[in-house]
Amino acid sequence: MEIKEDAEKILKEFSKTLESIPDLEETYYITDNLNLTRKDEAVSKDSSKILRNAKTDKNGNLIVKKADWTN
Repeated sequence: MEIKEDAEKILKEFSKTLESIPDLEETYYITDNLNLTRKDEAVSKDSSKILRNAKTDKNGNLIVKKADWTN
């Protein structure tokens, strides 16, 4: 019965504490920047800048290191 009395005491004190909290408008986001995204549009990319420093074989294929996690 002591546990039940302690639980009731805790609930009463918690209820008193909740009564002292002022009623405010709920806020979900701190900033007004909600769901800001850029327009979905294609951007042309110049692959020559990327390929400029890449190693290639005699056929022009890229030479890359094999992934360590593959057999």
